[in-house]
Amino acid sequence: MPLDFQPNLPKIVELLLYLAHRKPGADKYQAVKFFYLADREHLARYGRPITSERYFALTYGPVASTAKDLLERNAYVMRAAGIDDLPFELAEKARGGPERRPIVVLGTPKRDVDLDLFSRSDLRVFDEILAKYGDYNFDQLFKLTHNHEAYKRAWNGRGSANRAPMKYEEMIEDKHAREAIVVDVGQVASHL
Repeated sequence: MPLDFQPNLPKIVELLLYLAHRKPGADKYQAVKFFYLADREHLARYGRPITSERYFALTYGPVASTAKDLLERNAYVMRAAGIDDLPFELAEKARGGPERRPIVVLGTPKRDVDLDLFSRSDLRVFDEILAKYGDYNFDQLFKLTHNHEAYKRAWNGRGSANRAPMKYEEMIEDKHAREAIVVDVGQVASHL
């Protein structure tokens, strides 16, 4: 049975704001990777992700699609989240390497984070991910996430598509833990 979680839009918005507070200047690429790493870790430890994001395998690795859409100010996703604007500024910074166009970075927060949306474990795991990977650059995050089995399975199974949905159950690398979580949470995942 697949773990078919539904994205929690308010938590995704607030976690982006939390990231803007905790790591000003984090870029879009880092943000979508931190979300992935945190949801993956929280799922393995506690049987549920933090944000229930939809993840896709793309050329540059796993991508938290709703967070990416919000950072790109996608009108449909902004309406679905019930917001007219993001609760933090966006800026651009120059990018090195073969792609010279600027990359979006999280700027100054406009308000405090609504911490009531999160459990203690949500923020503890996210903080651990920031402490461990917060200084990783594009190449380091690329290498790290491209080695995850969930990414490899999705990317290698995409056929001719330029992206493929990733499965939460495949993010849990320990087989016994995966089986237990799927049995415990599988039938209610879409309601969490």
